[in-house]
Amino acid sequence: MPCHTTCVLPTPAQAHCSACHTTFGGVTGFDSHRKDGTCVDPATLGFVQRDGVWRMPMSEDARERFARLNTQAED
Repeated sequence: MPCHTTCVLPTPAQAHCSACHTTFGGVTGFDSHRKDGTCVDPATLGFVQRDGVWRMPMSEDARERFARLNTQAED
């Protein structure tokens, strides 16, 4: 089945599901949304959507690391 015109085309680092036409920030997110051969709504898994791409939520440690890196980049 071809993609819908509303599908977000993935970058090489992202993954697009040809079954539900959802784009994920990476392969891990894509794999997580498939259960027993069917697609699971990423919102029910706690994923966050930004610019049409579903991303897995960051752990608290990852958020702190990201904030530190962004602060250092601004200096």
